[in-house]
Amino acid sequence: MSAIGLILAIAVPLTLLMLGAVVYNRSLQRKQARQNQARVIRQKAGDLLEALEYLMLVDNHKDIQSAVLERISELYDLAAKQAGTDAAGEPFDPEPYSQKIQAATSYRKVLKSDRELKYGRRQFSSILKALSLMAKKKVISETAMVEYRRYLKMTLLEREVDTYTAQGDVAASRGDIVTAANYFKAARKLLIEFDIQFPEKNARVKAIAEKTAALYRGEKNELPADTVDNLSKALSKEAAAETNQFGMPTDPDAVKKRY
Repeated sequence: MSAIGLILAIAVPLTLLMLGAVVYNRSLQRKQARQNQARVIRQKAGDLLEALEYLMLVDNHKDIQSAVLERISELYDLAAKQAGTDAAGEPFDPEPYSQKIQAATSYRKVLKSDRELKYGRRQFSSILKALSLMAKKKVISETAMVEYRRYLKMTLLEREVDTYTAQGDVAASRGDIVTAANYFKAARKLLIEFDIQFPEKNARVKAIAEKTAALYRGEKNELPADTVDNLSKALSKEAAAETNQFGMPTDPDAVKKRY
């Protein structure tokens, strides 16, 4: 065999081997990129599902919840397609959530604590963002999006105002006039600064102002009986769980709930 033939006999297989390695590596990179993208989409779906589950606790607008559930199903399906058969995982089953949405008849109107208020605001914000994106993609109409947006903003306002008012009533029942007045002030501020007008707005502002005035007249504000115990316990736990600037309890024995 000549020298050229020997070189070719060695070089050609090595070249083919290197080319195969390059093709395989690029294929592996594309697969990894798809799986990473699938992981991001699955995380978005999980976050939106968490928001939906919370919305189901505090409201029962079936059309909004069903639309959001449909969006969640689409995200999980997209994540499965991106991941491929090797890393698709368990498929998402929307049926249990759909049944729960249709069967729901009651919900909580007063939230448990300031922490839950903050948590609720985040979840409502996630729902509103999802609806805006769905409108852009023509999944829902612009008219429906505007209607849903108004409804959700009104619902969140009602929960915030009702909760602050109830917290003020609990503080007043304990004789803590300063704390009660601050809660009533927060409720009135939310109503006054709310950017959507509704018929009951002025009446509610006046009613809360009357509660504040009643504090200084020595009159007690009565909280509905079915919410007294739960709200009082939640507020007591919240007051006991003092936290530092990082949100961690300074009392190691304090139990801090998620909301």
